[in-house]
Amino acid sequence: MPFAKKEKTVVSMPNVASYPSFLAGVEDLQSRVKQGTLSDEMYKRLYTDLLHRFMRRESAETPWFMAEAPQDNIPNDEKGIMSLAPAEKERVKNRVLKALQKKQAEDPIFDKIYKTIVGPALDTRIKNYIEQHKDADIGASEMQFLIKTIPQLGNTQEIKEFVTQWNKGANFISTEKLVPAAGMTGSAPIQNVIAEGIPKLLFQTLAKSYKEFTKSDAGPAEGALAIMSNRITYAEKGGDLIIDKNKIEVKSGGKGEGAGGGRIYNDRRNIDQSGMEAVLNKVGFNGNITVLAGTKPLPNNFPKKEFIQECSKAFFGKIMPNIVKSFGTPSFRMEWNNAIFDDYKNSAGHSGILIIGQTQYQYIVNGEQLLTVPQKNPGALYYPSSRQSRDLGIQIRLD
Repeated sequence: MPFAKKEKTVVSMPNVASYPSFLAGVEDLQSRVKQGTLSDEMYKRLYTDLLHRFMRRESAETPWFMAEAPQDNIPNDEKGIMSLAPAEKERVKNRVLKALQKKQAEDPIFDKIYKTIVGPALDTRIKNYIEQHKDADIGASEMQFLIKTIPQLGNTQEIKEFVTQWNKGANFISTEKLVPAAGMTGSAPIQNVIAEGIPKLLFQTLAKSYKEFTKSDAGPAEGALAIMSNRITYAEKGGDLIIDKNKIEVKSGGKGEGAGGGRIYNDRRNIDQSGMEAVLNKVGFNGNITVLAGTKPLPNNFPKKEFIQECSKAFFGKIMPNIVKSFGTPSFRMEWNNAIFDDYKNSAGHSGILIIGQTQYQYIVNGEQLLTVPQKNPGALYYPSSRQSRDLGIQIRLD
């Protein structure tokens, strides 16, 4: 007699309408997935059905959390949640929130569902958290951008924790690494100075937001730094920052793709090239003279001393012995970088220059370090067709 064939196990599909609450439905669906009786595809479909069933508008009479409250917290009288004292109502709400937050940690897609269920109430709560941040560097338009941007950077609990720390004055930027007192002889990833998680994501977003975060001649990277640390603020004028009470000049390293960045030169000085022009006209010289040309031997008929003296007076307001002595030798470029950096520093009164590229940064405190920064254009000594003095400055570049 043949053995009776074992009948296939029939798995009954859950009925979304039978769940007493959204939380109960989530727990049952997750349990079925763990047991292997519910496929991922069906799980997502039923999750969506569950969401649609419990999605509703919040009102004073029917708070969103009421349906999720454990039964031992629900009043038996017909007034329900409205009969609770404010403190008791808050206790019920907090208990539900903790239960929901536990589900967030267990299920990657729960947070998206959670935000949808809470709806405008959650958006308003996050908005209120962000608006509590008091920072003179944040204007109305910047605040609106932050309100729109920050909630997209993590789940609800992560956002709440970040904004809470932010409002308490937490520093998400390591200023010791950003502007070390001794300066830097090479670049480093900008991400190295930013705290992990939402701070890093926020900085990446802000640093690319050229329209929303540009103040005077300060760019979005400066804005991002100023917003994310109370040890960093905008200076009263220009694109400078005050970092740990020191005035720091900030220069762009370029917008990527090999493009040049900011210019290092004394922007408070108008470079008058007429003295150099008069000297060169006497020998019939036409053309430009670059800094690199000054590092090589000059033609015998070139008015070397007269030219470099006029050049020195045009750039620095006086004859610089080291510039004159090194002109036409390999050491000239180093002397030139030293003189340019010192003249700029003395005029602007900054402690150093912070150069910020797309992904790299470098902080320099002297001309020797300036020479270690990649230079798109090492600068010009004589450039008669230039439209402005900045065209003769050293142009730096960082990736």
